[in-house]
Parts: sequence; structure tokens; C-alpha cells
Amino acid sequence: MKYDPFFERSLERLTEEINLLSSPKGYLYAGLPKFKALFGRDSLITGWELIDWKVDIALSSVHELAKLQGRTTDNSTGEYPGKIPHEYYESDSDYWARRKEISWLPRGPNYFSVDSTPLFVILVSMLNARVPGSLSDGIRRAAEKALEFIVQNSSSRKLLVYEKDDTAHGLRSQSWRDGIGDVLDALKYPVATVGAQGYLYASLLAGANLLSKGDDDTGNLRNSIRELEKRIPQQLEINFWNEDEAFYALAVDGLGMPETAVTSDPGHLIFSGILSREREREVVDRLFESDMLTDYGIRTLSTHDKRFDPRAYQRGAIWPQDNWIIFYGLRMRGYGRESSEIREKLLEAYDKMGRMPEYFGVDKEGMLISENKMMISPCYPQAWSTGAIIDFLLDRAASGYRPEISEVIRNDFKT
Repeated sequence: MKYDPFFERSLERLTEEINLLSSPKGYLYAGLPKFKALFGRDSLITGWELIDWKVDIALSSVHELAKLQGRTTDNSTGEYPGKIPHEYYESDSDYWARRKEISWLPRGPNYFSVDSTPLFVILVSMLNARVPGSLSDGIRRAAEKALEFIVQNSSSRKLLVYEKDDTAHGLRSQSWRDGIGDVLDALKYPVATVGAQGYLYASLLAGANLLSKGDDDTGNLRNSIRELEKRIPQQLEINFWNEDEAFYALAVDGLGMPETAVTSDPGHLIFSGILSREREREVVDRLFESDMLTDYGIRTLSTHDKRFDPRAYQRGAIWPQDNWIIFYGLRMRGYGRESSEIREKLLEAYDKMGRMPEYFGVDKEGMLISENKMMISPCYPQAWSTGAIIDFLLDRAASGYRPEISEVIRNDFKT
């Protein structure tokens, strides 16, 4: 590869961030200063982002999460047999520091995450394919238990949902959108979010290959997976497609009522293969419209929505890992021009800001907003933000990128 000073300088700085976030057990803390903990969703997505750079991060993440996998039913912590945890603080001092902000936080793991379990299966499957022989029998059994939970949770509605007893403590919204406020918090349980259905579908496809073939103990589970897998695309269409917006709703509540906000979340469906090519194209085109796409990435919420605020946590700000999952799907499904566009926009933001925090804002005029003007101070470093930029850099290097190509891509989208 030709020497690229931006690549070399950036990778050195990003590696320092990874070192700061590295736990003694090899997984990455979610983010500093607030989230010095093992987070299921964050650790798994970061391991996924970095699997081709430092595979040990993914291996350590699944290993430590498997140790904490749910074994009993406890509504106070959201635990169920087979479920992968949401959050766990190993250090007493880190736990008590966080407990000052979240009074309900239990000392042990909590499981208030709808997507950690399917993401666990997806990452285990990826590791199985990339590093044959790297998975212990214990990790394989953990993946099997995770699949059992997923099937049990999803079989009645053919959707992956979350719910919580209103009298219990814990997060009300349990997708990655856990800070979007009343957009999701006001919905009636059980709640199904659109992106989680992509994780569900991908985990079933991936998980079936992890089960021991010819094993009578997994035969029934394999049959259940196959049956559920056939039904999910239809249920996604029935429950989430919004004809008025020609786009997928963000969520559907327990009464079947959709929250039709136009968000980036349908972009999380692309990598899974759950969409028809026609729907896939519609999702891609909608995400690239001017109310969603900026010069620095895709917004979390459309500027047309009355609740939009570019400074708000998940109501208009741009999240690097959100854009990375969309980018990954675009690249995987053959949308080379669009994936390169997302990659270059995030790298441009990184270059201008000099770092990549948890999230950042772009105002309606297209200008980057200072971090100190955001409604909630973004964490830095944040594992899945750092991981996203590292993979963007590696993808750019592998593609033989030349700066003038970016201008060609930009012009293509203007015409």
C-alpha cells in the first residue's frame, strides 16, 4: 500500500484509544468516562467492526459475555435463560460512580437489551467462519442457549420484542435507541423495533450453521429456526412498512400501533438479507435523501420530524456505529458507490473534529456542531465509534482510494 500520512497518523491515534478502552480481560469498555463496563451490544458491535483488525477483541467479548449469560428469570434485572447481558461493571468503584447517576442499577449484570442476544449469535458465527477452531465448546453451547431464547421470545409474534413490568426498574427502551425519549418510551409493551428484526433474521441464518448437524438435541431447535426464519420477512412487511412514507416505521407497540418516525434504523436491515431487492433499494434511496444525509453522515432522525433536534442524543445527531452498520450492509449487498459515500463522510467528520466521539451534531445548514453544545456531553473515547473509524480507514486503504474519487461520488449523488 502506498504511504498515506492520514492513514498512519489516524491509525496510531485510534490504536491509543483502543488501548485506553481495553480491559484486563481483553474486551473493550463501552466508553469513557461513564461507561467503563462490559456492554453486550457495544462490545459485540465493536468486535464485529474490528474482527478483521484485531480478532482477539471479538473473541474476548463473546467469552466474557458467555460467562454472564442468563440462567434464571428475574424481572428486576431483565434476566432470562440464554439471554446475553446488557451491562456489567466489574470494578466496585466504576459501578458506584455510575450508580450515582442510575439509582436502579444492580451490582451484577442487567439484561435490558433486546439486541445483545442476536448480536452474540451473529458474532460467534462470524468468528466460527473466520477463525476455524477458535470457539470453545462452552461458547458453542452459549450460542445454542442464546438461539433457544431468541426462538422462544419471537415465536408467538414472529418478531423480536422487549417488554418490562412497569413496576420494575430498568430501561424502558431496550434497543440501541435507549435515549430517544418519548418517541419509544411512550409505546405500550411489548415493543418491536425495526432494526432488531434484521438482527433476529441474521442470527437465525447464522445460528443454524452453528448447531451440531445430526444431533437429536438440536434437531427441534433447528426446525423451529427454519420455521421462524420463513415467517419473519412477511411479518416485517405487515407490521413495519408505512405506505405513506414509503419507508419502514421505527417501531410497533403491543397494540400493533406503529411509531412512523423516519429514522436511520431501517438501514440496519440491509446487511441481514431480510429485504427484497426492491425494498432494499427503497431503504437506501430514502436514507440518502437530504433530510437524512449530511456531508458528515446519516442522521438518526429526519429533519422533517417535529421532534428533530441536531443536538439531541438520538433525535437528530449522527452516530458513527449507526452509520457503520448501514455502511457494512451497503458494502455486503453490493452498493459500492453508496458505501464509499458513507465511509468518506464519516472520515471527513473525523478529520475535521480531530477525533470521533460517541455521537456528534450537524445543524440544518450542514455545519458541524461543537461537542460542548450537544444536549448530553458525548463520551470520548467510545469503543464502537473508534472501531467504526478504524474499519472505515482499512476499507479505504483496501479499495485503493484516491481523493479525487470522493468528488466523483459526490457529483453522482447531486445529479
